[in-house]
Amino acid sequence: MRVQRVRAIFPEPLALRDGQPYSQRYDDVYASSDGALAQSRHVFLGGNALPQRWQGRAQFVVLEVGFGLGTNFLATWQAWRDDPQRCARLHVVSVELHPLAARDLLAAVPAELAPLGEEIAARWPLALSGLHRLQFEGGAVTLTLALGDAAHLVPQLVLGADAIYLDAFAPSRNPVPWQATTLKALARLARPGATAATWCVAAEVRTALAQAGFDVQRVPGFGGKRHMLVSRFAPRWTVRRHPSPLPYVGERRALVVGAGLAGAAAAYALTRRGWQVEVLERCGAPAQGTSALPAGLLHPQVTPDDSALARLSRAGFLCALDWLERLDLPAPSARPMGVLQLAADEDERVAMQRACVELALPTGYVHGVDANAASEIAGLPLRRGGLWFERGQAIDAGALTRALLAAGGPRVRLHHGVEVQRLARADGAWEVHWAGGRAHAPVVVLANAIDVPRLASVPHANLRPVRGRLSLLEAAPLGQLRCALAGDGYLVPGADGGVAAVGSTYELELPGSPGFDADPQRAHEGNLARLHRLLGAPPRVEVRGLFDGLRCVSEDRLPLAGAVPADLRDLGPGAQLADLPRQPGLACLTALGSRGLTLAPLMAELIAAQIEGEPLPLEHDLVAAVDPARFALQRLRRGR
Repeated sequence: MRVQRVRAIFPEPLALRDGQPYSQRYDDVYASSDGALAQSRHVFLGGNALPQRWQGRAQFVVLEVGFGLGTNFLATWQAWRDDPQRCARLHVVSVELHPLAARDLLAAVPAELAPLGEEIAARWPLALSGLHRLQFEGGAVTLTLALGDAAHLVPQLVLGADAIYLDAFAPSRNPVPWQATTLKALARLARPGATAATWCVAAEVRTALAQAGFDVQRVPGFGGKRHMLVSRFAPRWTVRRHPSPLPYVGERRALVVGAGLAGAAAAYALTRRGWQVEVLERCGAPAQGTSALPAGLLHPQVTPDDSALARLSRAGFLCALDWLERLDLPAPSARPMGVLQLAADEDERVAMQRACVELALPTGYVHGVDANAASEIAGLPLRRGGLWFERGQAIDAGALTRALLAAGGPRVRLHHGVEVQRLARADGAWEVHWAGGRAHAPVVVLANAIDVPRLASVPHANLRPVRGRLSLLEAAPLGQLRCALAGDGYLVPGADGGVAAVGSTYELELPGSPGFDADPQRAHEGNLARLHRLLGAPPRVEVRGLFDGLRCVSEDRLPLAGAVPADLRDLGPGAQLADLPRQPGLACLTALGSRGLTLAPLMAELIAAQIEGEPLPLEHDLVAAVDPARFALQRLRRGR
């Protein structure tokens, strides 16, 4: 899948002109001098017939171009709060290339919306390109900040919009959001009957909206503006090959196969949306196998080309931090000690530093350090520097898995000792069969790692096991180490008298052999060699034990997360992912490899959002990069 490099984000400082918030970059004011809040209520709420149109609905989605001061979102949120007939879930997706700092947003918030503004400021994201989800009201209100250029990001969004706010700076100052191609991309996201409103009445905007399938009208404007535009999506011709996502309608009940980290994450994401979930686990307890990892690292990747893995790990890292904050996982299960990724040599360190600068990554996310700075951070002398992820953490994967299952409360039922034998589709639902029992539900998520293809065909994924063995060490000799180290393997210091951990091996099955190397000594030798490469001159350590697990990896080393493909025999080489038929109500989450802690929450959120028909937390090209049908599509395109 072709994955695009995302443009860097540069925050906008707030300025004032005649007492009004003003953008020096665009030489334009953010809102009408007659009042930003009154303008929001008249133009955007009133122009989209809100709150009336969301009343009684399970879900309502607003798409905005130009977050600016955030007044439109705050006004919409307040209107939702004040409406006793409000929709059950409100999603606002807002595109912004030059976000303000949190303190500037607070300074510009209208007084009556100040409490809501403080909630946004408390969760305000770093200026990193991509999608950032901020949840309020216990998850009933979600703001997805899409940070990036509208011309690039709008075509990358996956959502169904019920209302559209067009509130960028004037076309003469900032033409890109008003271009016909951008407005056409907005139309592809509109649900049937969607509305759009804007204060801008420029002829070229009216024409572009009409050509994109909107019926456009000029109506009385706000304040000093005589007119504004309101429109309704009612195309007289086909404007897209596939409809925009619609809200889920049906019983909110699901079966999850597998109670490891992937299955627990899937269950948690669904229960947060009000689902009842039964989790079927073949072992006698959850968090077995690799999900019992006692010490793993949570940190993102940085690559000079901002690759698919870098972008996925960035979004996954931020999603995981949000989940950890909600779960309040206590130490030593979660230790926010930071992660120092060491370069293999000086050339790599310089390349790491250059990537941070070229991608304009904020220092609160990552910054490059030389050997001296790295040693100061670590508390031990290091031979070279690398990247410092201050918000990185060391996580007990087993404790996290159990916490995710427990967080669902009575909405989660866990069944132990259940070896699922087969799936069957009957009467619009799935039946899951095992020896002596069965269960049924409209939705099934397969999160049973390497065993997924036994229950459902995922063509050409070529899942394979990779063994990872971690050496557990006496903690005392490494007591001065203040952070976790990554690079050629990783090292986690011990906590509260516990053991330190170094590893991990990356072992494939031996050629001509049905299994893996059975000698633990070779694993320890390899891990102690990693310890020497990480520290240079490590203290003498005593091995206390070995953790042994099997990772599941795909052919391209990226996860499989999404709807399972159906029969593809009638498709030709020109097919797109959206053309591929899917098994209704059947998804899989597997092949997390060695990045389960970073990617499991995000992949679970992706699957839950797809099931619900809500805005996806990832751009289209990244969704395609983890789609379980991607391997089959590649073969189709090769005529195979």
